[in-house]
Amino acid sequence: MDFKELTSRFVIYGNYLNSIPFGNGHINDTFLVTYNQAGVNTRYIIRKINKNVFKQPKIVVNNSVKVSLHIKNKLLNYDEGDISRKTMTFIKTHDNKYYYKDGDGDYWCMVLFFEGAYTIDYVKTKEQAFKSAKAFGKFQKQIIDVDIKGYKETIPGFHKLPERLLAFDKTMDINPVGRLKFIDPELNMVNRNRDISEEFSELMKSGAVPVRITHNDTKINNVMLDNETDEGLCVIDLDTVMPGIVLNDFGDMVRTSTSPVAEDDEDISKVKTRLDVFEALAKGYLGQLAGLLTKTELDKLVFGAKLIIYEQAVRFITDYLAGDVYYSTSHKNHNLVRAQNQFALLESVLENEKEMEKIVKKYSKI
Repeated sequence: MDFKELTSRFVIYGNYLNSIPFGNGHINDTFLVTYNQAGVNTRYIIRKINKNVFKQPKIVVNNSVKVSLHIKNKLLNYDEGDISRKTMTFIKTHDNKYYYKDGDGDYWCMVLFFEGAYTIDYVKTKEQAFKSAKAFGKFQKQIIDVDIKGYKETIPGFHKLPERLLAFDKTMDINPVGRLKFIDPELNMVNRNRDISEEFSELMKSGAVPVRITHNDTKINNVMLDNETDEGLCVIDLDTVMPGIVLNDFGDMVRTSTSPVAEDDEDISKVKTRLDVFEALAKGYLGQLAGLLTKTELDKLVFGAKLIIYEQAVRFITDYLAGDVYYSTSHKNHNLVRAQNQFALLESVLENEKEMEKIVKKYSKI
């Protein structure tokens, strides 16, 4: 790839210096680009949107840009400084678009790099959990008033549990690679917890949980943290910003932050919900959203954790049965281990559900 030619399609001044691969994401190809501008090296991120995952890249770009501009306008109204590090700055092409489509039909977009900031992949302390949750809470607060009609789904059915269960059932019936005989305990866990899907369907049918614009991928490595203060500066990776529910966003924070081990750790005995980390998440997230969430949303936040953990377990075990066709794996039982890990985390949440609800109530302010 000729990055000098590629980046020249965007409105960037100065002289191109170099491009190097950047980050450890598994979806999009991402590169760090450096330009010399009036004697100062300025860096940008350019990435190719994975059209196998995001079938309509234009929607991804449109949603990301719209929500970023919405936040930028809020920051300007608040007369805040350092705005370029508090929201993503997308760079236009010379034909006034926020994406460039190359000769292979691939879509590229470019943003200003966040200087003086860093990300982490795993939550090790409750302070890290608090600051990341605070950033996600602030993000939700900033976009609480956007009109959802201007946004479309970037991945249709992304967090629709009944459809995930239907896919599991179909894969189980077909048993394409003969792995069904190896998942009796996991099959039992799927069936024992189908009531989570039923409750989710009833909630959505009733309209008790409002559909909002949400992030839908609230891992801690999607928060830029300031080098000096360690405070959350900006929420990034906006590819999944679309209509959703806050239960999923809060639930995914719980899923990805409260366990002391990675989601593919093979020692399942280590998997548990760290209640001190959960409290830090609740304190950070809800501290930004006082008076903005409905009573039902607050009452169902812990259910959101059960919902998203169960959904992810179902996705992992489905992919295992299918022959590992979606998630990248490093060994034949990788997806099975991931599923076992999530089921263990679900059990821990179920065991601590009452205490977790008390914690949410402690920090809830209608």
